[in-house]
This record gives sequence, structure tokens and C-alpha cells, in this order.
Amino acid sequence: MSNTLFRRCAVGAVALALALGATGCGAEDSAAAHAPAGRSGERAAGTGASKASKAEESTARVPVLVQDRLEEMVLDERDLPGVSVNTIGAGTDGVGDGVVRPVPDRASRPSACGPVNSALAGGSRFTPVASVMRMAQSKGHLVTFYLVSYQQADAVHVVDELRAALRTCTAFTSSTSSAGYEKVSPTGDPAAGDEGVSFRLTELFNTPGRDDAIPIPKSVVVIRSGSTIAVFNAMDTLPEPGHYPKVSTDIVTAQVNVLDAGAHATR
Repeated sequence: MSNTLFRRCAVGAVALALALGATGCGAEDSAAAHAPAGRSGERAAGTGASKASKAEESTARVPVLVQDRLEEMVLDERDLPGVSVNTIGAGTDGVGDGVVRPVPDRASRPSACGPVNSALAGGSRFTPVASVMRMAQSKGHLVTFYLVSYQQADAVHVVDELRAALRTCTAFTSSTSSAGYEKVSPTGDPAAGDEGVSFRLTELFNTPGRDDAIPIPKSVVVIRSGSTIAVFNAMDTLPEPGHYPKVSTDIVTAQVNVLDAGAHATR
């Protein structure tokens, strides 16, 4: 991607992220959209676990992260050399902390798409314990991500309900946004963290002075690590027909590794 194109994409991503509360910008390299490296063996062994056992596993391995601790778990150059992580949003101290709020299913039409709708803003219908919102750039990728900690049982339900919604949800509108959404499609389970889902869709972004909506292709990766949910968003403000952005595997893997270990990498 040329420097000019990337700057245009980055500027568009920031503007839409602040306007819509969810987003990143897709790169044009070959990073996998939904298959970051991780503890795939552990996930495969646990696919038949009940919701109760998954919640118990979360409790035993990782405590619920309060706000200060969650902010400490944001990836940096110790975890991924060359990454640039920036604060955005209008959170409790103006830098994207504490921005995630519960979004009821009724905020979407149809309500069955509620978990998909709330995931775009990093949330769910459950009340989080703490949250952060950041924008990360690395090797031509620009990704917006949320880290949201929940009570353990709620974190498990967030992924379960999103996975169930993606089986039937194909298009929806939202009372929390002027945009509409179409072409919703699951894209597989990420091989990272304890469990996760990924999907893509096209946002129909309405702007003043235009009769037609601007189509914004988006890709989303949602991963649970213990009682924390990580949501990664990528969008393409200059899409090619049929093209969807790719969520950076490097960024996803580095961030999930920090959450899984409960500490930054040492180099």
C-alpha cells in the first residue's frame, strides 16, 4: 500500500471510528483475517466443554481485570516490535478508557442481530467491569480494538450469544447508529485465546448531502481470554469490489498473548 493511500485510509478510519465507535482500517497484505496463532490445541480439546466448565476455567486461570489492570494489559512494543498504539475516544479520562456500555438486543432490528450490533462497538448486552479502546498500527495495518473485562460467566455468554446470532443474522439496522448493515457472514473461529468468533459485514454509512449510502466493508475478530473479551475491527474506506479488509494477525496474536499470560513479553 502506498504511503498516500495508507494515510488516506488512516484518516478515514479515525474519523469513522470516532463517529461510529467501532473500526480499524484494512491492509492489503496477506495476513489472515480470522486465524491468528495461539493455543489452538487447548481450544480444540475444549470444544465440547459446557458453559459452566468454561466459566470455571476462566475463574481458575485469570482473575477479572479491573480498569487499571486492564489498561496495563494493552499491547506495546515489548509484545510486537514496531507497533504504535494510540488512545482514541471520549472515555472516563478522554483517552478511550471506560467507553464500552451494555447494548440491549432491542437496539437492533431484528433483535436476533443484537449480539452482532453490540460487537461492533466492542460490547454486548452484559455490563462490563472495565474496558479500553485503542487504535494499533503495525506493518501497514490499522486496527481498532477493545479490551473488555466481564464477570466470568458473562464473558462466556458474550461469545456464545454472538456465535448463535451469526448463524441467522444477515442484515440489520441499529438505533445506536444511522447506518445499516448487510452481508453479515461468519468467517470462522480464531485459533487464539480460549475461544472466539470472527465475521464480516458491509456498513451502509449515511452522510449529509448524499442520497446513497457509502458501503464500508468491515471485518471483526472477537476472542475470549479468561474473563476478558478482545474485539478487533478493521475497515476499508477505499474498498475494491468484493474486497474485505484483513484484521492483522500480528496485532491479534500479540494482544491475546498478553492477556493469556497476564503480562507483557520480555525481550
